[in-house]
Amino acid sequence: MRTTVARSWSFKAHNEDTCGTRADGAWVIDGASALEPGPLLDGLPGPAWVSTLAGAYLSEVDWDGQALRDVLVELIEHLIERGRRAGLVDAGTARSSGFPTAAISLVRQRGALLDVCLLGDAPVVLSGFATPASPAGADGPGGPGGPGGPGGQPMVLTDPQYDDVERELLGRVRASLDRGDDPATAYGRLHETLLDHRRRRNTDAGSWILGDVPAAAAHARCLSMPLAGDAEVLICSDGFGRLVEPFGLVDGYGALLAAVRDGAAGELVERLRAVEAADPDRVHRPRFGASDDASVVHAIIDPILDPGGADGSRSRSRSRSGSRRL
Repeated sequence: MRTTVARSWSFKAHNEDTCGTRADGAWVIDGASALEPGPLLDGLPGPAWVSTLAGAYLSEVDWDGQALRDVLVELIEHLIERGRRAGLVDAGTARSSGFPTAAISLVRQRGALLDVCLLGDAPVVLSGFATPASPAGADGPGGPGGPGGPGGQPMVLTDPQYDDVERELLGRVRASLDRGDDPATAYGRLHETLLDHRRRRNTDAGSWILGDVPAAAAHARCLSMPLAGDAEVLICSDGFGRLVEPFGLVDGYGALLAAVRDGAAGELVERLRAVEAADPDRVHRPRFGASDDASVVHAIIDPILDPGGADGSRSRSRSRSGSRRL
């Protein structure tokens, strides 16, 4: 697995995204921008703090022999511990309020398998994979055409909790603007709705996300994809995904994958920033924020087969741990 790009772009003083790779995995973590003022944690705003800590944990954790869902539980427990040390004394308890949250998408290679784990709205795009080894249904692959996509097109994996939520909420904004409401009124209503959604996160009444509730890991979408030869994976934050929707600067995630593969990620972000800046009031293209952090990881994956293990789990070479090639 050769990482071709792992980069994050931000206009903010503290980037709320983190992306990274290691000898057998890659991830994008997108801190949820604060809707209300909150304390600094270890000198960082909450969204940047949670994404930075989570990325550092994933770069070092020994996850051999563990399911990614269990890794996610341990990551959340780590965040709880660090949160308490940073002053969030109620972290991980029923009294907790305002703990920073983040979307996370994570992949790990195990020989001829790619494990995928999504919790939140950071899509994963795959090309060159066979039918998933894990059962279909809630943990099966999604995106146009199902496994492999139509005609061998890339498949797009998402967390179904978040499918169409942003589109529906921004549709309300569009309708409000079309009725003649000024942007402040339309987005004021959206802000109140988002606050309500945020307060219900990590409860049975809302959606689940990376934060200080270990039970959230049970709601992650986790699956294992067999490699069918040379394959590739792209993980991006929703800020990078704006290139597809709402701005339509590329025609779908298959085109986005191809453009990033060809080295155009930086150019695409420049174009994205230009169209964001041309619509600062979010009237022409409704969206949650005028601009957003944008992160992407792209890697080419080669199957690693080892006669000692049917799933290739013993095939990783420790000598590669400092390399960008898996």
